[in-house]
Amino acid sequence: MFKPLGPTGVPLGGLGTGTITRASDGRFSRWTIKAGGVRQFDMPANGFMLRVAREGHAPEARALQPRPGGPEMSAFAFEEDAPAWHGLFPLAWHRHAPLDGVEAEALSFSPVIAGDIEASGLPVALFRWRLTNSGSDAAEVSLGFSFANLNGWFGDVGEGRPHRVAAGCFNAALDGTHVRGVALNRSAVSDPPPEGTGQWAIGFGHDEGLCVTRSLAFDGQGSGAEIWDPFVATGDAPDLGAGWHSEAGFRETAPAHPAGFIAARCTLAAGETRDLTAVLVWDLPTIRFGQGRTWHRAYTEHWGSSGQSAGALADHALASADDWLRRIETWQASQAALLGDAPHRAGMAINESYFLTEGLTVLTRPDAEGRAQFGLIECHDYALYNTMDLWVYAAEAVARWFPDLAAGVAAEFARHTLADDCRPRRHRWDGTIMPLNPGGACPHDLGGPDEDPFVRPNSYTYRDATLWKDLNCDLVLCLYREGRVMGADWRRAQFPAVAAALDHLQVHDRDGDGLIENDGTPDQTFDNLPMKGPSSYCGGLWIAALLAGAALAEEAGEAGRARSWRAQAGRARAAFVDKLWNGDWFRVDTEGVFSDALFIEQLLGPFLARRLGLGDIVPEDMARRALTSLYRISFLEAGRGEGAVSLARVPDSARAHLPHQDDTTFQTAEIQPGFNFSLAAQFEAWGMDAEADHLRRVLHHELHVARNLVFQTPAAFDAGSPTCRAVLNMRPMSVWWMAPFGG
Repeated sequence: MFKPLGPTGVPLGGLGTGTITRASDGRFSRWTIKAGGVRQFDMPANGFMLRVAREGHAPEARALQPRPGGPEMSAFAFEEDAPAWHGLFPLAWHRHAPLDGVEAEALSFSPVIAGDIEASGLPVALFRWRLTNSGSDAAEVSLGFSFANLNGWFGDVGEGRPHRVAAGCFNAALDGTHVRGVALNRSAVSDPPPEGTGQWAIGFGHDEGLCVTRSLAFDGQGSGAEIWDPFVATGDAPDLGAGWHSEAGFRETAPAHPAGFIAARCTLAAGETRDLTAVLVWDLPTIRFGQGRTWHRAYTEHWGSSGQSAGALADHALASADDWLRRIETWQASQAALLGDAPHRAGMAINESYFLTEGLTVLTRPDAEGRAQFGLIECHDYALYNTMDLWVYAAEAVARWFPDLAAGVAAEFARHTLADDCRPRRHRWDGTIMPLNPGGACPHDLGGPDEDPFVRPNSYTYRDATLWKDLNCDLVLCLYREGRVMGADWRRAQFPAVAAALDHLQVHDRDGDGLIENDGTPDQTFDNLPMKGPSSYCGGLWIAALLAGAALAEEAGEAGRARSWRAQAGRARAAFVDKLWNGDWFRVDTEGVFSDALFIEQLLGPFLARRLGLGDIVPEDMARRALTSLYRISFLEAGRGEGAVSLARVPDSARAHLPHQDDTTFQTAEIQPGFNFSLAAQFEAWGMDAEADHLRRVLHHELHVARNLVFQTPAAFDAGSPTCRAVLNMRPMSVWWMAPFGG
């Protein structure tokens, strides 16, 4: 188990562009620029600085980030106290301590706008600074922005800061219709450039009465005195000449790192407030996965793949900033009206949507067949794209923002389900050989970034997921859900995959009662918990999938299949209650070692059926009694009121079978936010509004307040301990199940 990644913040960047986080303390600290990778590092040369001069007083200046641990930028005066900070994705606010009576607040954002994929896919970040002179006399105020040339730093996977500048980097002046700044380039060796190489840019907007100056290059690994001292003295960036091209250096001696610096200076009268806008752009058009296949990011369809469009993108961002901000705020207000404006309602749902961009996200330009690929990683510890058993929880969140992207992922899974690729894979634990992607079996995932994702699925080998019982059900439910938006033609086109998925699982109804049975291995999303015989998790999903499949079959002209699946669902309903109801909850399964334990997701299938308008699978009184048991036992007792544990009331005879990891019970006694958000929605679905509200309030406190896990939500955390597992996880996007379906 691990503690979180450190200071958190709202990610900057678009869909599939990679993200940069300006953390709560003012540092640029987390980077997902490399496709499929995340780095955690800060570089003191990357940041903002403020300078104030009043007549008769020596000027004062401060770098708006904490003091670094090493010698870099040692000439700077850094902040002693962290700024006040809050975020509502994709917006973040930093309010820095006043400097000589001047207050500085930054609103930073990227144009992630619901329904607008084109704007949402741009690699730009805007910083709208509000400077207020609260003093009694005029003040000359300068805002500085420096940034290192990071070309070549994000072409391979690594977790920390690269040890040196890449060769061939150089900076140049940037002047556009709306922007004045510095372009951060690298000498081209190919067209399009390799991954991690292109053009970055920093700039300020042209505003009346604003003096913008620039230093094309200073050493971003030095003391910073060459820009800091002139900035403090004059409020301007010094002219340091044309700069240089970075060289390889010696093995033991890193070469100088060319960093650009811009400064915007103005005079504020007593009591005057002024806004000025800075922009950061990274035009890195190419992504490359482990087996060598390259793709172009989606924005290149309109902006080209030369990697030389940062200046044009900066101009466009500055011209569009007001409109983008208005549209973001309008949509946020609409969600607050729909969900409620309390922090644990709309605020939490909107903020968990950070994963749309920071989920090591891929969004490609359409290929020759017209298909663009959209991918979210399960988490960076489990590097797999669009993992279906998590995607079924996250897909509705994606669809709230971009329904076409959610439908595209479902259609990709449908396509792979109809494929038949029996190349051998080796099981991680027992060494047995299993087929890669047999026909009729929905893939577990669409591939890992170290392989050939979106072309070769099923990078997961921890278990044999081709035998799982939930994935096919998840696929059918996703196709039904996205089909409600995409229309009848789309639904009919996906029906062959629906039929294949349901037919493939029929062999697992071994006794003819309508229910499929689990095999006694971890053959579902809880891949450390074996289930045997009919299970509440897979059985409920199966019944919901049969009902969804029947509705889709009817529309596709398959009346016989529709009748058969509905009849089977009826038999399965009766068997589900008869075999799994124990008087207080639905059992985990009928034959496994954990049969009698209290399981958090026993009602997922019935919940999705109810949510999607497919009817009730279990009697309402049973559902409410089971949920009441979960609230009292799993949440208040076993979870210490910090969240519901995944498995409670485990019999002593079963404890020897509990999986352990680092002396912490794994997937059982931990609190998994994704399943907890699902449980809260289930409370609400059966009229237990007070319980749903209490659980959500607690989750908001634990994740967003007490544990510093906002914008880095984990797969799990431990009650009574600061430890957590698998930060940056997809499943917590299930928070959006609080929204009415289709609302």
